[in-house]
Amino acid sequence: MEQLTNSNNNSIMKETIESKKFINQVDEIYQKALVETIELLKKCSKGKYIAIPNWEDEVNTIAYEDVPINIWGVGLNDKDHICIKAFVDNVGYGHSDDDFPDDWTDITEDEIRTWSYPHLYRFVADNIDAATDKETADNVEWE
Repeated sequence: MEQLTNSNNNSIMKETIESKKFINQVDEIYQKALVETIELLKKCSKGKYIAIPNWEDEVNTIAYEDVPINIWGVGLNDKDHICIKAFVDNVGYGHSDDDFPDDWTDITEDEIRTWSYPHLYRFVADNIDAATDKETADNVEWE
């Protein structure tokens, strides 16, 4: 806080404004959600991959710059990186199936929006009982 004097010579306090206060807090939450998603998958004894081919349970997000995708599989690879299985949403509206890989794809902030990390956590937490090994998850197909 900074002390100032107004036109009536009264002392007033001016609050220092941190412009990125809420942006920084939200970014911290996104990163915490990603870390917690990894920790949940590490605890799975049956495997570290979850594939749920159900449109009501998928995670909708944006990949790369502008590709809308629906994530229906989340896993943890051998390097403890989150990987996803997804398909391109709204094919034919400026996007094609080739805009996102069909196979398990490691994610980074450049590949999917960080605002989807809490949704990935929800997906894993809700479906933790369906965790399996990669080979079994590979055989799950979208309905």
